Amino acid sequence: MEYVLKIGGSVLTDKSKEKTLSQDFDSILENLEGHGNGVLVHGAGSYGHPQAEKHGVKQGSYQGVLEVHRSISELNTEIMEKLSEIGLKPVPVHTSSIAYRNPETQLHLDKLSGILDEGFTPVLHGDIVPHKNKGFTIISGDEIVAKVEKQYSTGKAGFCSSVKGVLDDQGGVLDEISSMEEFTDKGMETTDVTGGMKGKVKQQIDEGVRARIFGEDSLEDFLEDRRPGTLVNPTSK
Repeated sequence: MEYVLKIGGSVLTDKSKEKTLSQDFDSILENLEGHGNGVLVHGAGSYGHPQAEKHGVKQGSYQGVLEVHRSISELNTEIMEKLSEIGLKPVPVHTSSIAYRNPETQLHLDKLSGILDEGFTPVLHGDIVPHKNKGFTIISGDEIVAKVEKQYSTGKAGFCSSVKGVLDDQGGVLDEISSMEEFTDKGMETTDVTGGMKGKVKQQIDEGVRARIFGEDSLEDFLEDRRPGTLVNPTSK
């Protein structure tokens, strides 16, 4: 396994229009040509968040669970088809089938190495998962990346985002960040609103894994080990 990569829903979809792919959908995924030996995670974007908000899935409501999962699966299918076109052999791994919360998240990831050994590329996604005494809750792609990297230690975990990295209070991209205290001290609360940046950073720090956060224009740089964006590096604390 060479890498664990999440491509955000804001990159793959147009969040202003329900169930709409972004204009850059094809070109973004085409960067993965020749890079099949990794785990891909994708966000839900406009294929999951509007439905989850509508039905209150975040609060554990069962109403709409099938609709949310069906919608995310539609995006997953679009991604499968595009990856197949560029020569990869993607295999969908629906997170709801391998995850459970009690209350900590348990992800059964052993099958991923077997899928890769056969020359296939596992594709996971943010999803709704069973949660003990709460019905269903949402697991994010950010959490999936952290769990996969913690188990497999690829040394190459990344987030392809709608922003170029973790920003300082002047709008510049930080080379590295190692703690949430550092994040708050640099006055970056606003990036949490636009790109979910705070959640990404916190998830990796909590799990103690290194990951890069970079913009969609830098996906090729990440795959080619050119170190774009910001390195989240909790081990440097």
